[in-house]
Amino acid sequence: MFVAMADAKQSLDYWRKYFNSAKSDIFDLIDNAILVAAVDCPKEFKGRKNQIVEKLYTCQVSLHNGDYEHPKEEKNSCNSGNSKENDQIVREVVRLKEVLSDKQLYKSDSDLVLYESLRSLQMLQLSAEILNSTVIGRTVSALQKHNSSQIRKLVRSLIDGWKIWSEVKRKQPEEVSEMSKLEVAKKKLREGYQRIENAKRQRMIQIIEPTDLPKLSHEKRRSRKKVGKDC
Repeated sequence: MFVAMADAKQSLDYWRKYFNSAKSDIFDLIDNAILVAAVDCPKEFKGRKNQIVEKLYTCQVSLHNGDYEHPKEEKNSCNSGNSKENDQIVREVVRLKEVLSDKQLYKSDSDLVLYESLRSLQMLQLSAEILNSTVIGRTVSALQKHNSSQIRKLVRSLIDGWKIWSEVKRKQPEEVSEMSKLEVAKKKLREGYQRIENAKRQRMIQIIEPTDLPKLSHEKRRSRKKVGKDC
């Protein structure tokens, strides 16, 4: 019985019925559940806060039977590996975001923590998808007016780097398209040159058939024979 209950709780259908019985909007339930947990269980809520944020960014839902499907359960091993690596990066970004968002660290004696967190963020290879989903850029931008000049410079470097990287990624399809067009143009030009060269060769090399040679008249043949006898 307990096993069946545990299995039922793992099913989204169970929770759908549970939330539907509340007769309230699902997002209102989420908002109020967070508030109640923060007020009634502050210590436990603080310990689980990072896990909650991670789930917002990393969870994936399978449309098959409405059951939850974790990225590492994907069938394609290559995609599974990439998904697992992305999940690890997202978790680290979320963790660093929590640190950078902590207002208590906006003090001179906490500059080292902020600086090291920004440096760790700088070492990560962040895709446009991760940047957009975690909204880490907004958190980093909030530090542009920090008292520490080192932190401001590092923040500026991070933001500029992300902008350049995004611009490069955006232009890549256009550059590939332009390169393809250039290759096609070069090929057509080479083919044109080849046709011209072939035409020149055909004009220079003329094959003369025996039937095309001019015929000597009867009088000229007799005169040639006579000259031969005189000699």
